[in-house]
Formats: sequence, structure tokens, C-alpha cells
Amino acid sequence: MPEFLTLPLISALAVIPLAALLGALLIRVGPRDAPDGDRKDQAKAMPTSGGIAVFFTVVPLTVLVLLLNPEWRDIPVFVLLAGALYMFVMGVWDDLVALPALPKLVAQLILALAVAWLGVRVGYFDLGRHSWETGLVLGVIGSAAWLIVTTNAVNFMDGSDGLAMGSSAVIATALAFLSAVTGEYDILACSLILLGGLFGLLFWNGRGKLFAGDAGALFVGFYLAGLVLIWVDRTHSSVWIAPSLFIAFLADVLLTLIWRFQRKRNLMQPHREHVYQIMLKARVSQPLTAWIYVWVSVHGALIAGFSLVFPVGGALVGFAVLLAILYVVNRKIRASALENGYLEQDNQ
Repeated sequence: MPEFLTLPLISALAVIPLAALLGALLIRVGPRDAPDGDRKDQAKAMPTSGGIAVFFTVVPLTVLVLLLNPEWRDIPVFVLLAGALYMFVMGVWDDLVALPALPKLVAQLILALAVAWLGVRVGYFDLGRHSWETGLVLGVIGSAAWLIVTTNAVNFMDGSDGLAMGSSAVIATALAFLSAVTGEYDILACSLILLGGLFGLLFWNGRGKLFAGDAGALFVGFYLAGLVLIWVDRTHSSVWIAPSLFIAFLADVLLTLIWRFQRKRNLMQPHREHVYQIMLKARVSQPLTAWIYVWVSVHGALIAGFSLVFPVGGALVGFAVLLAILYVVNRKIRASALENGYLEQDNQ
């Protein structure tokens, strides 16, 4: 192993017990998430904001590792860390006082545009063998949209023990591999340290002892989405690798939004119509539900990895095929759920 990767690896290993210990403290003295009869259907108030354990272990060690290696002092990465700090603070605030949805979305949009403008963006778009430069304005808008959609997709899916953080751990692992084989060692270091923090949180989150909360979902979602953007832009890889990595989140969220739109439901209203929520209503266990989404994430990661050796356009084809499969599965699950009373019938 190259000597310059020793510190990132040690840091990643050290983060695991540190995050787990901080998680134990949060379980005892941290904020609680009370059931509301809507999206939050746990039997009692549960410790939340487990993302605090990830943020306060991952970010300081990441900054230290980056500063100790002069070649890794890349401005977009530090811009992303600053944006992730803002998103983390918003998440903690939301965990404590439940911020209104629209103002929170506007604040996220402003942040995403600023971060993209300052360098966390992809400046091209590809379809098969063809690639086009987007220019600054379209690059900023498209990259900001990616950051917002992906961050909130992770947040929407953070409703079952270990699901969102487990799938995020798969993405961080895949990004670490992609960074290693393409020589982007600072992104490798960031991914490994984040992976350590996620493992530490999953020690509690995977067993339903500590919720990640908005503090965890918003921070992890934004940070991971930004790291993927930076890696794609540097390596000039297919932009379709990014949604392939996040396929478990994006497919469920976007297909659920389409389904609700077709039935004229209020898209801004909290609901329990995601596929994972239907599975829980059908008494599929939370661990099994989480593992199914991890399994889907692994397939997205495989598409991303194989796309590096497949001909140009492989990532787009792989993403489209997996999305089509998930679409069919999504519709069949919803049809069965309507038949068995796990979903409300359409409004007449």
C-alpha cells in the first residue's frame, strides 16, 4: 500500500469506534424523535440525530488528512465540506424544531447553487457515444439539481433501521473503489473516512437504537452526492455513473413521486407510500427491508464499476436496464398493496 494512504486508512478505522461511542452518548443524552402518527410510526420517542456522531468524527479527520497532504488541498473538496457543514446544521435544527418544508427547500437550493458555482459541478453531459460541454450556467444548474434531488432522496428513505445509512455505506465503498482505480486518492481518503463513520453509526442505527435523523441523512446525502460529482468531473467518466450509484434511493423516490402525481396527491404532504414503507406495512422486517435496498445499491455499484471497462455508453445502458427492472417491480408491489389494503385507493 502506498505510504500516503496509510493515514487515511488509519483514520477510517479510528472513526468506527469513535462514531459508535459518540452514538452511545447520543442515545443517552441526545434529542428524541416522537411518533406523529404520520411518517413517524415508532411506538415511542427514539434517540435521533445520529448524524452528529458521523459529522463530528468524519469531518475533522477528513480535514486533517487533506491538509497533511499538499497534493490533496483541492478547493472543490473544501467547498463541499463547507456546504455539508451547512446542511448538517440545517438537519440538526430540523430534528429539534421540525422546519417547514418549503423554506428548507429554498435554503437547500441556494446552498446547492453556491456550492456548484464554486466548483462542485460537472461541466458536460453524455448520451451513449456523444458528450457535450454544458457551459457554466447549465453546469451549475444541473449539478445543483443533482445535489438537491439526491440529498432529499436519502432523507426521504431514512425511515427504516439501517436502510439509508446501509445503502450509503455501499455507495461510499463503491466510490472508494472507483477512486482507487482512477488515481483520485483524495476522494478515496474522503470516502474511506466517511465509510468508517457510517459503520460506527450503523452499529446502533442498524439495530434501531439510534435514528440517523435529518442531521445524518442531509449531511451524508449531500456529502456523498458532491464527492461523486467531483470524481465524475475529474475523470470525465459518464454522468450516468452517479445515478447508478444512488439507484436504490432515486428509483424509490422518483417512482413514488410519479405514482402520487398520477393520482393527484399533494406532493409536499408527508406520506407512507414509498416501497420500503409498503414493505413494512406488509410486515417485512426492518432488517430484511434494509438488506433488500443494500442489494439494489450493490447492483448500482456493479454497473458503475463495470462501466469503466465497458464501451462508452455502458453506464447509461446499465442504469436504464436496472431502472426498468425496478419500475416493473415498483408497479407490481403497488398493485399488490392496493389489493391487500396497504395503500389507499385512488380518490374518486
